[in-house]
Amino acid sequence: MILPCLFLTELILTQITKFTDDSILWDCFRDGNEAAYTELATRYYRTLLHYGLRFTPNVQIAEDTLQDLLIHLWLHRENLNDTPSIKFYLLKSFRHRIIKTLKPLSEELELTDHFENHIIEFSSEEAIIQRESEAGLKHQVNELMTQLPIRQREVVYLKFFQGLKSEEIGNLLAIKPQSVSNILQRALSNLKEMWPITPSFSIMFYSFFEIIL
Repeated sequence: MILPCLFLTELILTQITKFTDDSILWDCFRDGNEAAYTELATRYYRTLLHYGLRFTPNVQIAEDTLQDLLIHLWLHRENLNDTPSIKFYLLKSFRHRIIKTLKPLSEELELTDHFENHIIEFSSEEAIIQRESEAGLKHQVNELMTQLPIRQREVVYLKFFQGLKSEEIGNLLAIKPQSVSNILQRALSNLKEMWPITPSFSIMFYSFFEIIL
């Protein structure tokens, strides 16, 4: 049982750091703790911005939309509910907001078509394999990912690069968890067909998608 933040902040006053647990940050943030809000925003800013850039190549739009979301969360913090996954909550909120922002600019497109054909940026914490062949793997995965259908690309991105569960992805995209699994299977099948048939890359391929499935 987590102590209410008012009591908690008395115990760990000024001790909120990058190692503070998400659930504690969320409770303290909702209680008006500015240090918790700052750490929360810092912790997820890069992840959310990367996700936003999957929908539009316009960095300014993505950043402005993210800033709007963060301001909205702070102003309405007292009305926010508890959540088992802050990352999922923020991704879902940001996805809804950026699609709403982009929709008037491209009314003729389906919502899923906003997931642009960007090269995935691998941050240090998202590195797949720490070895000499890593650069080649990244390049190969990037090339293949851009050839996947839009929905498959987004599901793979959310599953592997953001670590969401199938149930969370289904909730985020308004589809059933089984549909998420089906999409992942089709993506895997497509990537298998495109993957270079060499021993080294075959081993990397199965290591890569073993995590997804």
